Amino acid sequence: MLTYLLEVMLTQENCPSDSPKDLFELYFVFCCVWAFGGCMFQDQLCDHRVEFTKWFVLEYKTVKFPTAGTVFDYYICPQTRSFKPWTNLVPEFEFDPDLPLQATIVHTAESHRLTYFLDKLVATQRPIMLVGAAGTGKTVLMQNKLKSLSTDDYVIANVPFNFYTTSEMLQNQLEKPLEKKAGRNYGPPGTKDLIYFVDDMNMPEVDKYFTVQPHTLVRACIDHGHWYDRQKLTLKQVSHVQFVSCMNPTAGSFTIDARLQRHFCVFALSMPTTEALTAIYNNILGQHMSLANFSQTLKRYCQNIVQGAIALHSRMVSTFLPTAIKFHYIFNLRDMSNIFQGMLFTNAEAIKTIPQAVRLFFHEAERVYKDKLVDNHDIDLFKKIQQEILKKKFEASLVQGKENGIGDPSYDFVPGWAQLNKILQDTLDSYNETNAVMNLVLFEDAMSHICRINRILESPRGNALLIGVGGSGKQSLSRLASFISGLDVFQITLSQQYSIVDLKADLNALYRKAGLKGLGVVFLMSDAQVANEMFLVLINDLLASGEIADLFTDDEVEEIMASCLQACKQSGIPDTRENAWSLFIDTVRRNLKVVLCFSPVGTTLRVRSRKFPAVTNCTSINWFHEWPEEALISVSRRFLSDNELLDVITIHRLLTLG
Repeated sequence: MLTYLLEVMLTQENCPSDSPKDLFELYFVFCCVWAFGGCMFQDQLCDHRVEFTKWFVLEYKTVKFPTAGTVFDYYICPQTRSFKPWTNLVPEFEFDPDLPLQATIVHTAESHRLTYFLDKLVATQRPIMLVGAAGTGKTVLMQNKLKSLSTDDYVIANVPFNFYTTSEMLQNQLEKPLEKKAGRNYGPPGTKDLIYFVDDMNMPEVDKYFTVQPHTLVRACIDHGHWYDRQKLTLKQVSHVQFVSCMNPTAGSFTIDARLQRHFCVFALSMPTTEALTAIYNNILGQHMSLANFSQTLKRYCQNIVQGAIALHSRMVSTFLPTAIKFHYIFNLRDMSNIFQGMLFTNAEAIKTIPQAVRLFFHEAERVYKDKLVDNHDIDLFKKIQQEILKKKFEASLVQGKENGIGDPSYDFVPGWAQLNKILQDTLDSYNETNAVMNLVLFEDAMSHICRINRILESPRGNALLIGVGGSGKQSLSRLASFISGLDVFQITLSQQYSIVDLKADLNALYRKAGLKGLGVVFLMSDAQVANEMFLVLINDLLASGEIADLFTDDEVEEIMASCLQACKQSGIPDTRENAWSLFIDTVRRNLKVVLCFSPVGTTLRVRSRKFPAVTNCTSINWFHEWPEEALISVSRRFLSDNELLDVITIHRLLTLG
């Protein structure tokens, strides 16, 4: 990695041949810092970058770094030939209300310096690996870089790994964009270079000999530039290809083969610092309020909300740690983004005062954090933390009452349960007129869950994981929430013969409906419908990137491209094949929502979460607790009152005995 970095830094522009040796040493030290320290980040016990800085400054005294911050905070300015902070290069952020927050990049010093190295190393065809926990923005950063490359010079192939990826499946994906040249030589079309983007590099299963088949194939390609035809057993020389990858060290296998990893320039992504988070969310919330014409008082107050959000997130990370049962207690940047995504639903008519803005923030925080919690002890602890943050960061008198948002044209506070019950009861009656009748009793908890599911479905790329024991109403409430949002619901029809091929055919139809016709669809799947764990490979890919391997035949891809090229012209986007496909996938991700209804009983969900990380990482989790006593009474009263032989007094006695 040191030699790769020296190769891109010691150029004629940076270091002309007549430069003093001090300049060469300056660049050498800069490359040294990133070659040996670039793979370090902060964990819960230690900030390894700070420790590396202390050691490096004492060890290497010839070149002096500025004293503020760490050695990673500075780059070499070509004009002054001295160290300057990366913050000088960070571009201004412009908020795009049409872009989901999951795909929005607010450049910080961290993201900008990684983009700087990606630019340099991709140009020299060096393998790169970004390593970091879920939600640090590895994939978004890498995809953003690959999208910026000229389509005249590069072909990009996404190769997502999962637990069941084999070397044969991988080879089929790697060979798809290649064409035969002379003899046994293969390469990308024309004079282009091909970049394979391998996401979740460490996800495939480790076999009993402690090897990983797909890793071996990738290593053979990087080491020797070839692999073998599996039918003819002849050699295939592959040229003009390179690999870039991302990896979460806390999921999948914790290590990958050192003989493979040695080829990659490894850069670690830490969680952004408090200053970076403040800048990111101040930018997003501030620009949203300006575009939506919020009052000046609220615009000034948004900084307090951002500080409160960061303080609350920090407490959640340190208080609620993952265990074998609470494996999904992993709070990262995605959760903070989901809070602010919820706040972006509002407009100046709904939020006019500071107390309303604070109420909205705590409501969104409850939806993102509290809905994940598995028992009453954790919920009480969350409420206690919430009260502490309220006293420290806001005035305690600001927040009163209970609020719920419902997916209406406006995202607003509902004054009370009676009004909410009326809205939902009318909606249920409308649903029952056009669909199979659902005999739901809308008690408080059921109404809360409908609002929560609806909020998720209204979010851009909003996918839900509903966790609760069988019979807790997950599917019925999802259907009603989908009806409120005007979305069709699709469920697979399971039979003994139903296989992966059938699921692909169903998803193919859904993709066309969502991507070409622009219709909103909810794909509802329960535990009982996962007849084969391989089904979740497709669902994992759908949640993670929207791209499912081999979902369409070549003819279907051409047909989709032709339809989307026209849409590209109308949107003012260059009408290239890559842009057409990207537009199709973006439209699918916007219109196709996934709702998974799984049970927490046993170890199945925990194992699935490990094998298919997108099931928990790329969904909003809503945990269904035991229904409270008043819910059971209201349901019993409803069904007993339908019996003409029972009078009111008898029903009351029966309920009291129950």
